[in-house]
Amino acid sequence: MKALLTGATGYIGHQLALELAERNFIVHALVRDLNSEKIPKHDNIVPFKGDICDLGSVKNAVATCDYVFHAAAFTDLKCNKIDNFYKTNVIGTTNVLQAALEEQIKKVVYTSTLSVFGPALHHVPITEEQPRLASYSNDYELTKKMSEEAVMKYVKKGLPCTILNVTRVYGPGLKTFSNGVNAIISKIMHDKILFVPSKLEVEANYVYIDDVVNAELLAAENGRSGEKYIIGGENIDYEGLFRKIKTISKSNISIRQVNYDFIKGMIGFISSLNDLLGLNPPLTPKVLDSLFTNRSATSQKAISSLKYKITPLNKGLAETIKHLT
Repeated sequence: MKALLTGATGYIGHQLALELAERNFIVHALVRDLNSEKIPKHDNIVPFKGDICDLGSVKNAVATCDYVFHAAAFTDLKCNKIDNFYKTNVIGTTNVLQAALEEQIKKVVYTSTLSVFGPALHHVPITEEQPRLASYSNDYELTKKMSEEAVMKYVKKGLPCTILNVTRVYGPGLKTFSNGVNAIISKIMHDKILFVPSKLEVEANYVYIDDVVNAELLAAENGRSGEKYIIGGENIDYEGLFRKIKTISKSNISIRQVNYDFIKGMIGFISSLNDLLGLNPPLTPKVLDSLFTNRSATSQKAISSLKYKITPLNKGLAETIKHLT
């Protein structure tokens, strides 16, 4: 079997490439830089130079493949240019779908995000049937939803596609800028004091990286075309998450809460200064709001239909802490 994989130098894609290769897939990894140290190494992984925004290079990489795993995306919420999101997430996805259609691919598995559903009501987990209850709060959410609509258009053209809406991912793997969960685990493990916004009751869903990779393979085999599956783990608020990390890692860190509006105001001020200086801010008010939005969810549909299994949070955190030590 052969599979085209986009996003192989990203957190999920890197792990997925290695697992596919271990399962004797020949993986065509579409990458922009053939010299990147983030390209996963395995005899069954064949790097192809290209970009999903270039249809020609996608067609070259997908030739002779049986499956497509589309995990590439532009995720930098600090970016204030929608063109960057639209080009990769919408045009790039459309290119992958078009090339897959022409190659008569058996199944496209598209990695999307839970955030397309918007915020959850407090203690009311998001399901696949939930209508969005709020406007799009950032360009990432908007363009990922647009890319899902492109997927559904190609389903109508006869291309078998399954969408995975992934929650907040953590666990051993490649270090990337977008993996904030691993970053906060590392800070709690190694720092002496941590200042956090005073909204620790905000609840979200956390999924172990191995579960996501397994879900990708299950979706390729059992996912119904045109269906969406939430791929998640356990729901927990920040207070509970921080407490678990401290307990498992035996950290003595002091976690102190600071007024949310004060922190948001300071981040906004610093972001404005960075804009004037032409610098990329480390955090923006939009990113902060995204992090402190209720996003609890249930993966019951994936459990029932895909035979998806969830790694308990305590076990996943213990493995992650071991990796980060």
